Parts: sequence; structure tokens; C-alpha cells
Amino acid sequence: MSSRSRDLVLSLAAVAALVALAAGGWSVVRARAEGSGAVQSPAPVVVPTPGPTASEAPPAEPAYETWLVGKAVGEVVVRTRPSDESAVKVRLDKRNYHDYPTVVLVDSARTVDGVTWHRVWLSVRPNGSRGWVKEGQLAFYTTSAKIEIDLSERLLRVYRRGELRGEYTVAVGKPALPTPTGFYFVNQKLEPADPGGVYGVLALGISAFQPDLADWPNGGPVAIHGTNQPELMGQAV
Repeated sequence: MSSRSRDLVLSLAAVAALVALAAGGWSVVRARAEGSGAVQSPAPVVVPTPGPTASEAPPAEPAYETWLVGKAVGEVVVRTRPSDESAVKVRLDKRNYHDYPTVVLVDSARTVDGVTWHRVWLSVRPNGSRGWVKEGQLAFYTTSAKIEIDLSERLLRVYRRGELRGEYTVAVGKPALPTPTGFYFVNQKLEPADPGGVYGVLALGISAFQPDLADWPNGGPVAIHGTNQPELMGQAV
């Protein structure tokens, strides 16, 4: 299959249903191979707040996983450590190369000399890259939407608030260019100019990259998208 990214492909109807289920917030994406075991996953994080007083009961934790998403409010300077003196890892524009709002996924938070820094997962090579962002550069909100992909079963499952909302057969990368496993996040939602084309009606960009396609446009990003070839479902392409 020829495309500008190394993709997970769904039928047109399935990708429309997937987006409807995940609408209203961003999703985290976990791709795994059979028998691969657990992958590194960031714990749910909230911005540090004062603890409850003796007369207050702590708020109840939700019975499902949630994640904190950071949306750029301007240029975002990502550093190697939580310090203004540390090296700059990357600078992110407010909007990405598709003119879509730049988002990151929060891994943890730390207060240094009264200043809050957030360690965030990034949509840059290599997969799993993280860095530190000083307070004031991101706006935050939470999501409970999760997409799990079993590459061996060729199945994609969508969860919201811990409940399974949909299950779909997908096509995955061929053995020479396999779909990378790991923990990622949705970083953009795009409507292709041609809904009858190879990307179908919609594409979900995720923070993963195909390691062997670094010379491809934008570094070989991975996406979940529709297709005009439903016969590909369940195959490695």
C-alpha cells in the first residue's frame, strides 16, 4: 500500500463510527502484538492542588482511566529537565504542519521553586519521546477515550469511561514495515480532500512514527484512517 504515513486502516463505515464514539475529546492509543505484555503507559495526572483540610474528604477517584491533555496556547518550549537552564529539546508551534492545534499528553508534574513543570509525551521522533514544559504554555483538559489495537488479531477497540463502545477489524503494516507497538495519543483529526480516496472520510493522526521511514514526509507518521479498499480489512498491507 502506498501512502504518506504508515497506517492502521479501517473501512469507511468503521472509521466514521470510531470518530463518533471518540468525539468530544482526544484519545490515547495502545497498540500491542500478541504476547507482548504491558507497554509503558503514563499514569493519569492532574495539576497539583492544595490537599484537603481535615474537615474535607478527598474527592472520589473515577472508576475508569482518565488522561490529561495539554493544548498549546502559543509557542511551546520543551526542555530536557524542569529548569529554564536546561537544554531545549524541541520548540512546538501553536498549530502543527496541518494547521491543527498542537497537543501533548501529560505524563507527570513537578513543582520546582514554586513553578509547575509538566513532563509530556511528544509527537516527535523517536517514539516515546518526552520533555518538560513550564507552566503557562498549555491549556489542560481530560479525556477518558482510549483506543486499543491488537495487531495479531487485527482488531481495534474503542473505550470511553472504561466501557467498550466499539470493535472493528483493521489492516495493519506488513512485516517489512510493521505497525509500531506502544502507547501513543491522537494528535490530530483530519478530513481528506477526497472522501473516496485512499484515506477515506477521516484520518486520526497519532504520535507514533514508523522507525524505518524517517525520510518520508513529516518523518513517516502513523495514522488510523478509512480506505476505499474494504477488501484490505484484516490484512497486513
